[in-house]
Amino acid sequence: MANQITAHNDDKYLTHHSVEIVQILNELAKNKTPLNLSFNYGKDQGLTTVIGVSRDKRFVYMDKSLDPGFNKRLLNSDSITFSKTDGIKIRWNTKELTEVRLKDGDAFKMVLPSKLYRFQRREFFRSLTPTIDPVICYIPYINPVDRAEETLAMTLVDASLGGVGTISDHLFSLLALEKVFPHCSITLPHFGVLETSLCVKHITETVMLNSSKKFRVGFEFLGLSREQERPVQQYVTQLEREALVLAKGE
Repeated sequence: MANQITAHNDDKYLTHHSVEIVQILNELAKNKTPLNLSFNYGKDQGLTTVIGVSRDKRFVYMDKSLDPGFNKRLLNSDSITFSKTDGIKIRWNTKELTEVRLKDGDAFKMVLPSKLYRFQRREFFRSLTPTIDPVICYIPYINPVDRAEETLAMTLVDASLGGVGTISDHLFSLLALEKVFPHCSITLPHFGVLETSLCVKHITETVMLNSSKKFRVGFEFLGLSREQERPVQQYVTQLEREALVLAKGE
């Protein structure tokens, strides 16, 4: 049983992160998710699926219709919208499709979207961090009582390109929704120390099986540069690989 405190956010979320866009599109391809296809100012509509993303992550492949006339009108269109309207909503636009022959047959190809909307979603796909020899997030703050400089240590439970999830036995009073903590540091194993500002995005109280309480606090990275994003993505990728090895029992 959990009692969740969340900040008010617009359900719509626009991402420009190519890494996340590729993740979303690959997930759609993996699940063969039907997508609505709209073009010619909404006069033409149909269904398609994402086949996959090219190895260089520059292009997206889409399934073709069995109707040659439909395909011809689609290729001649200069504004095309793809959308998933059930469950988690996803939408993106493209100005042009071209035909391509893949090993499994003909398909449409488009340039990887520079932006993509995903509604009612967490900011990024998260990977679980180790429970043995856990990663610690250090959050410096000023004690409001004596104005002394102190540091709060939070144990990571997951990580993503958008932020980190932490857990604690206590809910510290200074942890309030939307509160920003500058100069935080996280040592990413094998990838160095990440120094960044963190913003509290959600707080969840969880009652454990032994009746004890723990508090999960989600933080968002603020203003990460591309140079800072690189080790975070490398660490998340490493976590995904380790999880895959464990799943296979290797």
